[in-house]
Amino acid sequence: MSKLTDSQLIVLSAAAARDDGLAIAPAKMNKAAAAKVRASLVARKLMREMKAKPGMPVWRMEGDRPISLVITVAGRKAIGADEEEQAPARPLKVSNASESSQSRGRSKARSKDHASTASADMQAPRAGSKQALLIEMMGVKTGATLDALIEATGWLPHTTRAALTGLRKRGYTIERTRDGEVAVYRIVGKASASAAA
Repeated sequence: MSKLTDSQLIVLSAAAARDDGLAIAPAKMNKAAAAKVRASLVARKLMREMKAKPGMPVWRMEGDRPISLVITVAGRKAIGADEEEQAPARPLKVSNASESSQSRGRSKARSKDHASTASADMQAPRAGSKQALLIEMMGVKTGATLDALIEATGWLPHTTRAALTGLRKRGYTIERTRDGEVAVYRIVGKASASAAA
């Protein structure tokens, strides 16, 4: 696969950082550039088009039909974002108001097990991934500079910052301090299972 352009990386990183995975065209990107970026990302199967529903960001119009752009698993892999997405937990269905306390207890136990499994998955990136490398580098007492994180992952600065934002959303507390003129990032805490759920 050929190397991604800065514009493609910006669009993919921004979409990966969103919970819904939808792309929003950067404010300074003109329509011709947006069309070129869309065409190349869709052709490479890094993003796919879908009919926009109300409230969704619109990438382009096809006649009078709004079209949105959403990142694919291949797109997440291309930028090194964690491809493991958790499906939202379905609410438990209660058949009637006179449900026995025993079955309610079983339902609560299943919910707790599912929540703790989902939160554990949300907290820890896949071993050997670039996100795991970021956590390892920032987990030491001295922390890591943005330049060191960029060099270790091979990502561009905006992709690295997007990954830091993703870790914060997962519940990691990342402290940013200054060492002279240089910013140093350090993980000072992880989310508890309840906070990440």
